[in-house]
Amino acid sequence: MPDVKKKTYATHITTPTGARVYVKANSKEELEEKVFQKKLEMRAGVDITSNYIFKDYCALWLRTYKKGKLRPSSYSSLCSTLDNHILPFFGDMPLRDIKSMHVHLFLNEIAQYSQSLQQKCLSNARSIFDSAVDNGIIAKSPVRKDDKITAAGPREEEPLTDDQAKALLAAVEGTRAYTFCLIALSTGMRRGEILGLMWEDIDWDEKLIHVTHNKSFPVDAEDAPVTELTKTEAGHRDLPISNQLYDHLLTAYNASQSDFVLCMKNGASLTKTSFRALWELVQARTAGRGRKKRELGDTFGNVNVSLDFDCHPHQLRHTFITKLFEEGLDIKAVQYLAGHSTPDMTMKVYTHYRNRMRSAITNSQVRQALSYLEIRQ
Repeated sequence: MPDVKKKTYATHITTPTGARVYVKANSKEELEEKVFQKKLEMRAGVDITSNYIFKDYCALWLRTYKKGKLRPSSYSSLCSTLDNHILPFFGDMPLRDIKSMHVHLFLNEIAQYSQSLQQKCLSNARSIFDSAVDNGIIAKSPVRKDDKITAAGPREEEPLTDDQAKALLAAVEGTRAYTFCLIALSTGMRRGEILGLMWEDIDWDEKLIHVTHNKSFPVDAEDAPVTELTKTEAGHRDLPISNQLYDHLLTAYNASQSDFVLCMKNGASLTKTSFRALWELVQARTAGRGRKKRELGDTFGNVNVSLDFDCHPHQLRHTFITKLFEEGLDIKAVQYLAGHSTPDMTMKVYTHYRNRMRSAITNSQVRQALSYLEIRQ
């Protein structure tokens, strides 16, 4: 039986600039629908002659809106998200052919990753498609307003207790980790702010640290320059220095040959590897760490394993912020001292603090209410 050649219907649409856009379909009804859709797009200001591939428009978006306008570490992180996740999925697809279904398939594909990474992927994809709408490349973004990730959020970070904070400082006393830990616990400064801290930033007379420098490592870089680009504009702030921190910094300053509070042997600011070595001084004193699990009371060389809890650098900042709430400081004051650009993050810590306090009070009240059952001698 001879093959029956399928009939194709075709026509063209003339744009306001005089260009012709040809439309093909397998039926009259399909052709009419496509022509209608093209005319709607033209009325919405879409250039129907363009046929951008996603990766090409993404490169234009990156060059136009992001390059030179983000901090180096933020730009590096953005490029990593694009190269490793967004472009492998959408890269070769024509921009105008991407539908809501494709976005959902993409979200399903990245569901194995952390909430933070998924949020970055969705946010960046939304920005790219919104830009394409603004520039008349597509009529409507395939990312809907109610599209969201479904990953569970990270566990609420627990601050160190008073005893844990003091134990940490005691464990690393006499090492350079002590300076980092004491600054973080006493000021709540971010890691990059501490690594960028210079002696010129300290006002000895007023007992203040002027947070004006920052060191932020790009994703794949071993080192980065110290700049005046803090994480946010709110990062520039003045922080009071406690008597304990003042005395320690003054002693360190008198012995220092570097411009930086924390430095390597050559006087330069710490690299990524040198900071990891610094933090290893904490982990070496922590039970359960190392290839051979350390036990409390063990001694390795001159290192005594004395910490029965694990911690990480950002936890020290979280501890500082929590202590401010415990002392009754209001939200705006804490927001300023933490260098938060909006109150949202401050409120998140405050809510966690209030929930912990409420839970502790409730537990105490329940025990008190049930004390009548106790047999008293």
